[in-house]
Amino acid sequence: MKLFYATFAGVIAAFISMMFLERLGHSLFPLPFKVDPNNIGALADKLHLIPVQMYISVVVAHGLGLLIGLLIAQAIDKTSKISLYIIAGFFLIGTIANLSMIPHPMWFAVADIAVIALVGLLMIRKPVASN
Repeated sequence: MKLFYATFAGVIAAFISMMFLERLGHSLFPLPFKVDPNNIGALADKLHLIPVQMYISVVVAHGLGLLIGLLIAQAIDKTSKISLYIIAGFFLIGTIANLSMIPHPMWFAVADIAVIALVGLLMIRKPVASN
């Protein structure tokens, strides 16, 4: 049961943290134009106008959000890494899906995947507490 609670709490914490940190980044580095977020074509046409700082703030938000979620999962289940694998895998797949559906610059896609993978691997490699 600990595995379920750790995984559930970690996913929720990571998601909420990412959303909060992304909103913070968007408030610090707002879009220089108005666009309908449901119109991918309009967004793709204006992609080159998005400031680099905004992209960087999103990569940082994804990395920190995942780290928070993994730390919470690890705090709940100190003896197993299974929840960490599940959470990191879930967010890696979600990141790849997002990148394939919404246009992004190539450097951002590489950086975002690298940060998610790096945070996941570093947390998974961290030793677990012994019984």
